[in-house]
Parts: sequence; structure tokens; C-alpha cells
Amino acid sequence: MVRALSDVSDEEMEQARREIYDDKIYDDWQYSGPVLPIEQLTRFSDCTMMLEGVINSIIRLQNTLSEGSLDAETEAMLREELSDCLSEARERLSSFLEIQRSDYSREMTQARNRILHKLEQIDDDELQRLRAVLLTEMGFITSSAYRERAAYSFFVEAPNAIKKKQTGTYDYKDQLDAIEQQLHAFPHNLYPTFKADPVDFLRQVFYKRVPRKKMLQLLSGIVLMIMNGRVDDVKQWGKHGDEESLIAMKTVGKKPAIGEHKKELMALVKKAVLKIAVYQKRGYYGVFLSKQAYWYPIFRLMGDWELLPPKSPQSFCTFLEELFEGKKISGPKARLCGRDDLRQAGIAPFSNHEALKWKDLEQEELINTQEAKFNRYCEIVDIFMKILGEEAFKKGIMLDDWLKE
Repeated sequence: MVRALSDVSDEEMEQARREIYDDKIYDDWQYSGPVLPIEQLTRFSDCTMMLEGVINSIIRLQNTLSEGSLDAETEAMLREELSDCLSEARERLSSFLEIQRSDYSREMTQARNRILHKLEQIDDDELQRLRAVLLTEMGFITSSAYRERAAYSFFVEAPNAIKKKQTGTYDYKDQLDAIEQQLHAFPHNLYPTFKADPVDFLRQVFYKRVPRKKMLQLLSGIVLMIMNGRVDDVKQWGKHGDEESLIAMKTVGKKPAIGEHKKELMALVKKAVLKIAVYQKRGYYGVFLSKQAYWYPIFRLMGDWELLPPKSPQSFCTFLEELFEGKKISGPKARLCGRDDLRQAGIAPFSNHEALKWKDLEQEELINTQEAKFNRYCEIVDIFMKILGEEAFKKGIMLDDWLKE
């Protein structure tokens, strides 16, 4: 007699799936490197377990309520519990949808299938809507667009985040050669696949059904290589050859000078200039750059970084005019400055020091400077750098490394 699928326990389903895969291929593979805290993967177990737990509770409660043999008090109590569980399940399923987009492990594939099967048994419009989203995304998980986002998350954002948190921990620098040899020995030729194209690498991880533990070790080793600048030989990023993402990954473990990245820095500065022109600080009326002279700190920053001639106000004015030409901006915008605005603003001590060093000036250097003007100029620098930093972070760029002397 054949049992219905819904009568089969989770444990039996997992055992059946395990018997499908032959993991002996991994038995001889050794890894002596660190297992890094890659956030995109570390939340899997708790998130999945709690989601499946609350889904099981919902199914149990719905089955009990459908029997129709409960007294009024018990039924009311169970319906209240069911309502709470449904609310929790919606929230947890939304979180699961975010997490699963970057997880190509075998276990996540199995979790997606289990959750889809269980959700099918639940009578709730919102959970069914989210189930439809999950079902759709399962069909696109190996698409180029999904893999490109996941690759950027793993190979740019993750190493940058880990690198920022590392303070005084053992860095494995004396073992990098040995660890890279171990990565080359990983089954299915996956490390050379990564070196050819990190985006295609994730497709291979998915189709080879790599178990989660081994995938985490492999990804940790790859991230370690990225953090130590050992990925210069990676050939391509995705089928469209995304050069920006490739550069972002290759520069994680390095400290390039501004001169090597003027083009990339200028692109970031342009985005930041467009944003600060419409920036409105809470508690202030109108745009923050309320005077044309308030463009001076940005003019100085661009000169300090040699993006524009440092002593040519006209070049900055022309830069602004060309940047904003044809741009449709809704809402208030700072008025663009003229040469005279910049010249009048360019007095000591501002003209004698780099803009990023203004706030560190000694008090005796500020004797003839209006305190309000000094504070406003320093604040403009801080706000612009914050906006610029956010734009750099989106690209996986370590802006502080670029701006170091």
C-alpha cells in the first residue's frame, strides 16, 4: 500500500534524500583554513527550523479545528493561537525569502521543497501569496540575474564585512599557499570554475548539489583568498562581463591609491553631488546647501583628490553645470555656484588645509574665522563623505583605503 506524501515524516523524507546522494567524493577532501562568519549563510539553520516549526503548529491547529468536536472555550483558545502562529509564519517566511536567495546549498534546496509542500496545506491568503513568490523564485534561482546578485553578496560584500570586523585575529597568511592547494583539490573542479567566472561558479554549486558543510568551507577558503588579494587571475564576472563587480572583488584585499581609480571615484562623486544638492537635514528649512558658497567644501575635496584642478573655480562650476544639465529633479535643489562664490569662500584657514583635515585644526588657527561658518563647512564635508561612503559601499569599494595617503 502506498502512503500519501503528507503522511511521510520529515525524518523519513530527509533519509530518502540522503540516500540519493553519494557524498563519498568528499571524504578525502581536507580543509585546514578558517570557516568564516559569512552572514549570508550563518542564519540558515535557525531561520529554517523556526519557520518549519511554526508551519507545523499551524497545520496541527487547523487539523484540530477542522474536526469540529471542540467546546466553545477550547475552540476560541485554539483560534487565537492559530492567529498568532499565522502572523509569526508570515514574518518568518518573508525573512526566509530573503535568506534563500543567496543560498545555493543542497540543504537549502531541500528546505525550499519541504516548505513549499507544507505551505500547500495551509489555508491563509498571505502565506499562499508568499508561497507563490517562493515557487517563482525557485524557477529563477539559477538565472544570471539572481546569480550575479548572490555572487556580489558572497565575493564582495562578505569579504568587506569580515575584513572590517577582523582585529588581532589569526589571519592564516602563512598557510595561504597550502589552503589554495586544498581549494584546487575540491571535487567537481569548482575552484577553477570560480577562477573562470564567480557567477557561473554558483550555478555549478547548485547543480552539483554540494552539501552545506562543504560549501561553507569552500566559500570560506575563497573569501580568504579574496581578502588577501589572491584573485587577480579571475577572468570574468557573469556572461555580460561586469567589469565593476570584478574590480570590486579584486580590490577587497588591496589598498589602491586614488590615482589608480580616478574614474571610479569620479563616478561615485557625481552621484554624491547629485544627492547633496537636494539633501535636507532634519530640523532645517529647505536644502542644506542653502548658499552658493556652500559648494566650496566639495570643490576643495575634488581638488584635494585631483579630480579637478585644485585652484580652478571655473572647472568646478563647469563640472556642476554639465552634471545637472538635462537632469529632472523634483523638489528643491541647491543653486549652483559661480566662480566668485568659490573665490570669496576660499579664505584661510580653509584654503591652507585639505578639507578632510579642517575639523582637526587647532583653535589658534581659527581666531579670525566665524564659528558658525567653520562648523557649517565641516558639517558639509561630513555629510558629503557619508553620502559618498554609502555610494562606495553599494559598489563594494573600501573608500577609506582609497583616500589614505
